[in-house]
Amino acid sequence: MSSISDSFKINFIFLKLFGLWPGKEMTKRYKYYSMIFIFITLFMYNSLLIFNLLYTPRNIELMIREVIFLFTEIAVMGKVFMILYKRKKLLAVFDILDCDHFQGEDDVGRQIVHEHVSKYKTYWKIYGILSNFAYSSQVFLPIFVHLIFKTNLELPICKYYFLDVNVVQKYFIFLFVYQSFGMYGHMTYNVNVDTLIAGLILMAITQLRVLNHEFRNLKVDPEDFKESNAAVDRKQIVKLNRHLKHYDILLTYCSTVQDIMNITMFVQFGMASAIICVILCGLLLPSTTEFLVFMVSYLFAMILQIFVPAWLGTQLIYESQDLAFAAYSSEWIPRSEQFKRSIRLFVERANTHIQLTGCRMFPLSLDTFTSILKTAYSFFTLIRNIQERE
Repeated sequence: MSSISDSFKINFIFLKLFGLWPGKEMTKRYKYYSMIFIFITLFMYNSLLIFNLLYTPRNIELMIREVIFLFTEIAVMGKVFMILYKRKKLLAVFDILDCDHFQGEDDVGRQIVHEHVSKYKTYWKIYGILSNFAYSSQVFLPIFVHLIFKTNLELPICKYYFLDVNVVQKYFIFLFVYQSFGMYGHMTYNVNVDTLIAGLILMAITQLRVLNHEFRNLKVDPEDFKESNAAVDRKQIVKLNRHLKHYDILLTYCSTVQDIMNITMFVQFGMASAIICVILCGLLLPSTTEFLVFMVSYLFAMILQIFVPAWLGTQLIYESQDLAFAAYSSEWIPRSEQFKRSIRLFVERANTHIQLTGCRMFPLSLDTFTSILKTAYSFFTLIRNIQERE
């Protein structure tokens, strides 16, 4: 059976190709490659976006598009810094995932782990396919339309208004390739970091479900009934201590995951909230069909980007809340006082559910997600009422 951390290999293959993940050891060659790659495709790319925004004509339709892309790039920067500066903690998380306690003690536990690993791999494939389809519609589709119908071909991200029109036309192919490659790199960062964060949360949910199963089945085996009560108690205490150790390791895992994604989730939720508000305001303006399609598709993308971690965070809370009930469901009544004392202490701790947050300011939950949508809709309604009065 392959280790749990192997399910994230595909993420780090792409992150390694795009200059973010050196692995356990940073070689000098990869260090230089990473610095040059990130400088050209990230820092220079985003600097040009900022210059472009400053020189963008004060047309609201044009400004909205540029602001949306800039806010998206801020979220991408947060994800890039997470991978670069949390590398050691990520390696520590993978070591925890591969420990014996996380593999499942019986067939049911191992089946739970296997099912959730399969779900993660399927999620990565779906996210990757949809992202590549969206990228192709933004880059390759206009090229085909240009070649077939002889329409004007524009740069895929922004028009670089700070450059003279003649300069843009002269170096159009170079600028088109540069924007397209940078856009693909940032899409790759989004896909692999978003799925990585979702996968880390999903693995925590997996272990909580395994623990729930283990506590509910903390009962005397039929072959042990012939032994003395003292011998049975000793065996049950050994089992209980093994489950408590599993829970303690899981708490360490969740604490490390929280530290890894703390600021990244804050930036992502903040930027997504801002983008949703900007898009809703843009929908109030008279615009072309092409612009409306772009706005609506981008809106759904932003909603999905914050919905997945919010939904997983809620599942994590629910599963951790079930632990206390699972402990009560074990066969604790005929056990010794030592066993009962350990169960009581565990239940007391389990009553404080596990919760992930964004910069310790808001929980990753569906309540946060719905609050963001309600606030965005309230802002949208306010702007619409102001327009109607004018």
